[in-house]
Amino acid sequence: MSFSIVRERPAPGGSCGNPEPPVGPGPNRLQGERAPAGEPAGEGARYRLGVISNPASGANRRSGLKGFRRLMGEHPRLPYREVRTPAEVADALAAFDRRGVDLLAINSGDGTVQAVLTELKRRGDAARMPILALMNGGTTNMTHRDLGLPGRPAAALRRLLAWTERGEGEGRIVGRPVMRVDPLPAGEPVYGFFLGAAAVYRGIRFFHARLKRVGLRGNAAHFAVFARFLWGLARRRDGILSPATVRLRADGRDFGRWRAFLLLATTLERLILGWQPFWATGEAPLRVTLVKAPPAWIAAGFSALLRGRGHPRLQPEHGYLSLRAAAIELELDDGFALDGELFAPGGPTQRILLRPGGLVRFLRFAP
Repeated sequence: MSFSIVRERPAPGGSCGNPEPPVGPGPNRLQGERAPAGEPAGEGARYRLGVISNPASGANRRSGLKGFRRLMGEHPRLPYREVRTPAEVADALAAFDRRGVDLLAINSGDGTVQAVLTELKRRGDAARMPILALMNGGTTNMTHRDLGLPGRPAAALRRLLAWTERGEGEGRIVGRPVMRVDPLPAGEPVYGFFLGAAAVYRGIRFFHARLKRVGLRGNAAHFAVFARFLWGLARRRDGILSPATVRLRADGRDFGRWRAFLLLATTLERLILGWQPFWATGEAPLRVTLVKAPPAWIAAGFSALLRGRGHPRLQPEHGYLSLRAAAIELELDDGFALDGELFAPGGPTQRILLRPGGLVRFLRFAP
């Protein structure tokens, strides 16, 4: 039976100026291949820059865009759009594509980045995929933590403009394979870097219901949700830790059906708070960890779990599974989160396929 991916809440949610000098898209790579860390970006003046902001993203909503808009006002020819919805994202990207933008700055949170990636991939022309420069305008900013520009959005934009206009600083390109999430047996895919289910899905719902309105963001928000998890573990019976039923297949191997406390899948190299809850070796692009409910030996192995270090208790026979794969098929009786966006099941269960969706290039600056 087919169930479409149903977005649980609206995804992110303009004005344009004139172009700058063009540049070619750079070398193509095979799908899933990782670019060398710190590949030179060349001269900043080669790039045609466009900028997207989401005023509704966490940090932008709380702090406002006054300074960012003032800086953009000093560059009236620079293509600029403010977006809040996937339709506005699509419209902005179409306008930027017509103007030859090949370096796209995104001032937002993870959800807007996810919407941009999905729309760029939907358009389907890998040769015209712009390099992305991420700015810290959201609440969680997990993708930014691994791949973004340092500093607050206005400061990051100022540094980016100094590089593109005056050649100040050293730009470098970092590549990551994006994760493609397909509903099975058919449906429109979405793209992102981090997928979570069970406790992660419920934790993000808890954040939106209880913590977002009080203005927590970044590490403060992460620690608050983490503390809520610990409280739930101490109580042993807690709605936020209610298990999800997960059936997992990886590269054709069936790992069976689990009552899962935690499910994580990513292509990122750094997660929030420096956690790395993956300990499988290999070169496959998708890293996955699954923890059975209730988690056994959690007190003894929790630190090793978060740091991705081997521990005698973190074994499948104790309910801990970590692996790397090129394709993951999941059957869930609950929703999942992709880069902080919540997707509810379209029926009693949903099946999704995770696989590499091609390499995405990001601009970073050398220290």
